[in-house]
Amino acid sequence: MTTDAEYPPDAYTPGGVLWWQLTVRPGTEKQPFGQTSRLAAWLWFNKKAGSQFTMNELRGALGKDIDGKSEHLNRRLRELRENGWVIRSHRDGGRKLRHDEYCIDKFGARYWLKEERRQHRKVVPSARVRRLVFERDGHRCVLCGVGARESYPGESDTNARLTIGHRIPQERLRSRAAADDLDNWHTECARCNEPARDQMPDPHRYDEVLVQVRALRAQDKRTLQLWLTRSERGRSDLDRVYDLARVLGASDRAQLREYLEGANH
Repeated sequence: MTTDAEYPPDAYTPGGVLWWQLTVRPGTEKQPFGQTSRLAAWLWFNKKAGSQFTMNELRGALGKDIDGKSEHLNRRLRELRENGWVIRSHRDGGRKLRHDEYCIDKFGARYWLKEERRQHRKVVPSARVRRLVFERDGHRCVLCGVGARESYPGESDTNARLTIGHRIPQERLRSRAAADDLDNWHTECARCNEPARDQMPDPHRYDEVLVQVRALRAQDKRTLQLWLTRSERGRSDLDRVYDLARVLGASDRAQLREYLEGANH
């Protein structure tokens, strides 16, 4: 392990403290120095591209006040991925990694420095755009098909949450000087939205899909046409109304149940 004396000058704040040992953001009296910033700084100055680390290693390096729950630390890693970092887990093609290991393939923005973090700031769709995307996609994850508040198959204790995902990562679009737009956003559940998108190839293009469509039988082409027209695979009108009713507020759902009880007697 590197000793304090062996770190380069930029590993220290103007006050002479290692960045990952800060608890209060420089220039403020009470504003906490974020866990993602501390985590990024520690990885930057203690790991090399291609090296591995574990959650327990992060907890030990960042001190007892770092959030100990793995899901929260995973959220910090996702924030780094959104800022140009490429971090693999055993689920992301890292077959040689154990379930608790991660590998840094590429360092991104120095997240602890505000000016670099702003350069990589993610464009967040407005509430209006989110509603348009959800309605266009039938209020279901376009990757796995789960709906809001539904349980995943075989996992009755789960409760799916829908969010907005990107067909092509924003960082990749920026590197091509291309704009993010409504066509690049689609509905995903939080689980499908978790993998590191920097490691995933671009979605198939029209001409690539057309080759396979042409190879289908005539009946299969008609079925595919119907699915595309409906923007879903063989769901009935009842299914679609249920999707809308399921995401109503609690009081509205209760009122709708009362209506149905009266209508069905």
